[in-house]
Amino acid sequence: MLQRPLVARVRSRFLRAGMALLMLAVGALLLGACAAAPTAAPAAQSAAQAAAAPTAPAPTQVPTSMPTMPPMPTSAPTSPMPTAAPTAAASAASGKVYVGLFKDNAVGVFDPAANRVVRTIPIPRGPHGMVITPDGRSVYVSSDGDSKVSVIDTATDAVVHTIEVGPTPHGLAITPDGGHVLSAVYDASQVAIIDTKTNQIVDRVAVANPHSLSISPDGRTAYVASQKPNAFALVVINLNDRSIAGTIPLDKAPRDVTYSPDGKQVYVSQAAVDSVQVVDTASAKIVAQMPTGASPHHIFFTPDGEYGLVVSQGPGDLAIFDPATHKALGTVTVGKQPHWIATSADGETAYVANEASNDISVVDLNARKVVATVPAGNAPRKIVAQPKMAASAGDGVAVKIDQFAFPATVTATVGQPVTWTNADSTSHTVTELTGTWDSGTIEPGQSFTWTPTAPGTYTYRCAFHPFMRGVLEVKPKA
Repeated sequence: MLQRPLVARVRSRFLRAGMALLMLAVGALLLGACAAAPTAAPAAQSAAQAAAAPTAPAPTQVPTSMPTMPPMPTSAPTSPMPTAAPTAAASAASGKVYVGLFKDNAVGVFDPAANRVVRTIPIPRGPHGMVITPDGRSVYVSSDGDSKVSVIDTATDAVVHTIEVGPTPHGLAITPDGGHVLSAVYDASQVAIIDTKTNQIVDRVAVANPHSLSISPDGRTAYVASQKPNAFALVVINLNDRSIAGTIPLDKAPRDVTYSPDGKQVYVSQAAVDSVQVVDTASAKIVAQMPTGASPHHIFFTPDGEYGLVVSQGPGDLAIFDPATHKALGTVTVGKQPHWIATSADGETAYVANEASNDISVVDLNARKVVATVPAGNAPRKIVAQPKMAASAGDGVAVKIDQFAFPATVTATVGQPVTWTNADSTSHTVTELTGTWDSGTIEPGQSFTWTPTAPGTYTYRCAFHPFMRGVLEVKPKA
C-alpha cells in the first residue's frame, strides 16, 4: 500500500520537470525570433528597395592603381579635390585635358572645371607621344612598349583606331592643319607620316633613332631629335617632298624640340645640359642659350605667343620666359620630375604633368602660382588640352539643368555639340545609360559638352540623383 503513493509522487515530479524544460525551450525559441526580427526586417526592406530602385549605370571608375583618386560617387556627392577651386581660366576656356599615364598603360581624362581625373582609357603598353587635332576631336597616342599609335575620339573618350607604325614609337607631332601626324619610330629609325583622314601611313623618312619632333607653323618643315649614339643631331625634314633638308650635329642627346610661334627659331633641350639651345631656322645654327634649372625637358608656348614655358626636372619647376628676349619672367615650383606642359585655350592656365609625384599642377600663369594639385595616376608624362572648339555657342544645343531636372527631350544632329549647364546649387552628372558618355561631376555653374557622332536615341540620368532623367534625340545630318 505504501508503493502506490511513492510511484505517484515520482511520476508527478517527472511531469513537473518535463513541463519546465518545455517552457524553457519555448522561451528560447521566442527570444531567438525576437532577436532576429530587427535584422531580418531591414534586410527585407533593403531587398524590396533594391528591387524597386532603377539600375543606375556605374560612372567610369579610375583604375585601382590610382588609390588617391576616388571613383565617382553614386550617392550624395562629395568634394574629391579639396586642394583648390578651379581657376576662372580653367572653368571658362578649357575643354578636356588628356594625360598619358606611363605606368598605368592608360590615358587619363582630366576635367579642369572639376579639377579631377574623371576616367581612364586603356591603351597599349607605355604611352609616350601625344598630340591633339586642331579641332579637338581626336587624340593620337604612341606606345613605346608596343608598335602602335592609338586614336582616341574625344566625344566618346574611346579608342576608335589603332595604327601599326613599327617598333618603339616615341614622340608625335601634328601639322597645323591637322592633316598629318608624324610618329618618331625609334627602333625602326624612321619617321612615319600618318594621314589623319584615313589613319593610314602614307610615307616614311629615314632618321636615326628619332625621339621627338616639331613642325613649323607653316607646316612645311619638321625638326627631329635624333638620338643615335655618338651621332646626336637635329634632322631637318622638308615635308613638301619628304626629304632630308639638313642636319645639325649636337654634343649631347636631344630631348625635346619645339618651334617658336613665328617659326623663326627652334628650342632644344638636351640630356645633361642645364640650358635650352636656340636654333635660328634661317641659318640652321645654334645662336643662343637660355639658362634653366637642372635637366630641362619640355618647351612650350601659350597659344597667343605671350609666354614661353619650360620645365626643369631637377628642381621641379616651371620657368616662364619672354619669347622675344628669352628673359626669365618667373619660376613656379610644381611637382616632382615635371615632364610635359599643356595650356588652356586662352593661355591663362598651364597644366604640368609631374611624373615622379603622380599628379598634375594647375598653374595660373598671370599670378605665377600653383592653384591646384590633382592626383593623376602612375607616372603621368605627356599632356594635351583641347583647343577652343571651332563650333560657336550658336552652333550647338544648350541644355539647362535646373530644379533637379533635365528637359524631357532634347534634339540635335550628328556633329552638333550639346552643352549641359548646371543651374542648380548642387553637383550633378550627365551619364548616358549605356556608357556612351559620362560627364563626371558638373559643379554648380559649370558645363559639360558632348558631340554626337551617330544618330540615335540616348537616355541619360544624373548618377547622384537617379530620378533625374532626359532623352537626347540625334538626327542624321541633312
